Amino acid sequence: MKDTPSRTLRLTSTLLLLLALTGVVLSPYLTLHQLRAAAEARDAQAFGRHVDFDALRGHLKQGVQRKLAGQERGADGQPTPASAFGAALAGAFLGPMVDSLITPESLARLMQGQSPLRAAAGPLGGEAPERSALETQMGYESPNRFVFAIARRGELPVELVLHRERLLFWKLAELRLP
Repeated sequence: MKDTPSRTLRLTSTLLLLLALTGVVLSPYLTLHQLRAAAEARDAQAFGRHVDFDALRGHLKQGVQRKLAGQERGADGQPTPASAFGAALAGAFLGPMVDSLITPESLARLMQGQSPLRAAAGPLGGEAPERSALETQMGYESPNRFVFAIARRGELPVELVLHRERLLFWKLAELRLP
């Protein structure tokens, strides 16, 4: 079989396309690896480069407010006025609290398996559990969202959600607490 220039061009194009698709699919795994390495090295600056703090804080505030508003339901299945008022009141205190607790250091401790309360408490919150005591799962939730779930064995997971930024870059932009 003759090696023609058009065949070589097609083969090269196909290989480049496969390489590009592999990069797109594997890019959140690379970001997650970089986040974990920065967490283990306690490098807050490197960790912070992969976090969209404004989006993360906004999602966390909304999630906690939804949980607070949905706790108590009336006979019609809707939140009671008291629970809605309580959620609104808690929201006033929630904003500054979330802003002060979501830091590169606390997120790094969370990725190492500390519970959300211990991770937010700071370095005195305790050491991270051994890796063998942790259960992790990761995967695409949609083409632009990648979820990393981490939990101690037998506990509900904390989900860290990466959002795609441009084609190959991802940032931690959402935190789902149990």
